[in-house]
Amino acid sequence: MAGGAPTHRSNRSPSLIVMHVVVLGAGLAGLATAYELAKAGVPVTVVEKADYAGGMACSWEKGGFWLDHGPHRFHSRDEDLIKHLYEVLDDDIVIRDRMSRIYMQGKFFDYPLKAMNVLKGLPKGLMIKAIWDYIWIRTTQVFKPIPDDNFENWVKKRFGKTLYEIFFGSYTSKAWKMPCDQISADWASQRISQANLWDTIVKTLNPPREGEVRSLVNEFWYPRSGGIGQIGRKYAEKIEEMGGRVLLETPVTRIEVEDGVAKRAICTTKDGEEIALECDELVNTIPLPRLLEALDPAIGEAERDAIKALRYLGIVFVYLEVQQPTVSPDHWVYLPEKHLTVHRISEFKNFSDADAPGDRTVVCCEITCNVGDEHWNMDIDEATALAESDLVKVGLLEPGTARGIDLHKLPYAYPVYDLTYKENLETLKRAAKQVKNLRTTGRQGLYRYNNMDHSIAMGRRTAKTLAKGVDARAEEVAAEQEYFG
Repeated sequence: MAGGAPTHRSNRSPSLIVMHVVVLGAGLAGLATAYELAKAGVPVTVVEKADYAGGMACSWEKGGFWLDHGPHRFHSRDEDLIKHLYEVLDDDIVIRDRMSRIYMQGKFFDYPLKAMNVLKGLPKGLMIKAIWDYIWIRTTQVFKPIPDDNFENWVKKRFGKTLYEIFFGSYTSKAWKMPCDQISADWASQRISQANLWDTIVKTLNPPREGEVRSLVNEFWYPRSGGIGQIGRKYAEKIEEMGGRVLLETPVTRIEVEDGVAKRAICTTKDGEEIALECDELVNTIPLPRLLEALDPAIGEAERDAIKALRYLGIVFVYLEVQQPTVSPDHWVYLPEKHLTVHRISEFKNFSDADAPGDRTVVCCEITCNVGDEHWNMDIDEATALAESDLVKVGLLEPGTARGIDLHKLPYAYPVYDLTYKENLETLKRAAKQVKNLRTTGRQGLYRYNNMDHSIAMGRRTAKTLAKGVDARAEEVAAEQEYFG
């Protein structure tokens, strides 16, 4: 097989025929797939467009700091998945208790919301209004139920208009660059941990026992050194040690399909050489639209229209070095107010002490945008000035105390859950299923806004399905309407 690994008999069993699997994308889902396949003795090749492994969960060193693409944390109730993380990182892990807040009305509030914190922080008149709005909406629900047909309705019927406007609507419309009544209710059910205001009060006074709900998983795991990207680096290292291949700077340009079967992935190396990777099975973790555009024969007009309708938000990350030991105790802080451009900040030193020198820190400032707009096109000086101004306004920095040390941009940061995304996504998933030996998984492969533990679980289940021939139901991971944290 040109450029690929031949089908051969495994040395583990004289009767077991082993296939060659090609994995598109070296993000966490792709790497987890390849890692488990390599452990099972299955020949596997990962191809990745970037010059690093890890996808969005990558890290790099700059001026003595390890930088991530915003706040990444591994948290799970799955003991086997946690054990897997320790295996990949050789037990080199720190455990942290999550601290995150939201800045509103000139104050910092705990997030997820805690009833006592909100009661103490909001002005008395506003709090009375919020409680009255909640009672009113719950009463009117009895006679005229509000449908869960968009984000705004989902939140208002559970928290009332006042709390919706203060805590939920302002941040969401700012981050997503669209009105909340144009956003699917799926986003609310996955990203708001409490069922309603009463649920918030109950959980504050009587927190659930460990394992009952994902929403209050405060403990998380993080690499001791090397940033979150250490996971991807260790995956790649171990895959190659077990005989697999991870080809960086090798994007896929074409998938040749014959009689409904993907026969080979045509890729281009960093030297400009075109290589053909023969495959018995193909696992996709790159953005689903890009996969379908690479299929040969080409997809039809309906699929092309669906691709045009599915949208992504980009993020600009600007990294500010500050000449002080720390800026805040938080892992991250949400900034929903619309007079601020930055929508979230994170401080990596709070994830692991090894990520920054003791006398200095770095604050990562995130700005959501549409690719090509004014914020996307900012240079580091423009982004630094904007981010520093916002942090001064909320009282975290003094003017002139920060300098920009890096600027990164991700075009496929968030899949946009608008009101038509499900219909368009189903069109693309049906097209992918027409290729018999193609499996698409992970955040990008499923157009699903899930967490990193979900992506790893998807990859491991995909590998199990291929290695053992039993459907491990990878697509069911993070498919329920549950809070993702």
